[in-house]
Amino acid sequence: MRAFILKRLLLLFPTLLGIVALVFLMIHLVPGDPAQVMLGERASAKTLEALRQQLGLDQPLHIQFAKYVGDLVQGDLGRSIKSREKISRELLDRFPATMELTLVAMLFALVLGLAAGVLSATRRGTLLDYLGMTASLAGVSMPIFWLGLMMIVVMSMVLGLFPVSGRLSAHTVLPHASGFYLLDSLLAFDLRAFADVLWHLVLPGLTLGTVPAAVIARMTRSSMLEVLKEDYIRTAWAKGLSERAVVFRHALKNAFIPILTVISLQFGYLLGGAVITETIFAWPGVGRWLLLAVNARDFRAVQGGVLLVATTFVLVNLVADLLYAWLDPRIKYEAEEA
Repeated sequence: MRAFILKRLLLLFPTLLGIVALVFLMIHLVPGDPAQVMLGERASAKTLEALRQQLGLDQPLHIQFAKYVGDLVQGDLGRSIKSREKISRELLDRFPATMELTLVAMLFALVLGLAAGVLSATRRGTLLDYLGMTASLAGVSMPIFWLGLMMIVVMSMVLGLFPVSGRLSAHTVLPHASGFYLLDSLLAFDLRAFADVLWHLVLPGLTLGTVPAAVIARMTRSSMLEVLKEDYIRTAWAKGLSERAVVFRHALKNAFIPILTVISLQFGYLLGGAVITETIFAWPGVGRWLLLAVNARDFRAVQGGVLLVATTFVLVNLVADLLYAWLDPRIKYEAEEA
């Protein structure tokens, strides 16, 4: 197992280097002049040239890339062209909000998706099966921006059940120890603040988690139906085991590898979908910050934000690889032999 983990960790370095190169090239190939955006259309050619020299934009692309990688190795993402603040500081301030929203959305997706998938598989051909799969089809089909707006209109404006935007009510005081408000409220033993944070998370979390929940439900049903046909499942039934033991201890565990693959991929979808969700709900996270950086042509901020999201996605897939080996030891042995 140690060799398997070491091999996966070593594969991270070329993957991350490739991500850095792709992000750098894609940002620099986008039309537009950052110096022109910063100074405006009326800026003189001399002023523009001076700013380009200051930002290093007058140098060849490979020199800019080498300097960028060198700064990354030292942990320096540079400064935002627009705000002149350190990008690492701005990301550190906003990343907990995005990660907290993503984790809550994934929790919603797992609970709803796994429950619907298992129920549909064990009740195949019944009304519950048809209702579950129809709901999952609707979940996949609905655009995030439309669902978010409908959530705000119905749940906030009409029913008044949830707040429209923000992470915390104005009257709630919470020490920002880690930036993860749920964790901070628990560490402060403030259950009222915890309930307030959770209250603000419901609508954006449900909006962001709807599509992953639908995808997980469909994959869970498909994988469970395959496993339920196996001989060892019929043997478990013949031994007189309870339905709960057969379904969850035997069937779901063995069906979980393809489901885990979908979960890891959907985590990346959640990080990408957070851009829209955070904009709709005025959520102060990386996604909303990235959108503002793109509009301002702040290429350094965009580089830092995209690199952070991509690195998080790669690390999530690494965890998924390790869970594969834990769920099915044959994967570990085959990887070590290869």
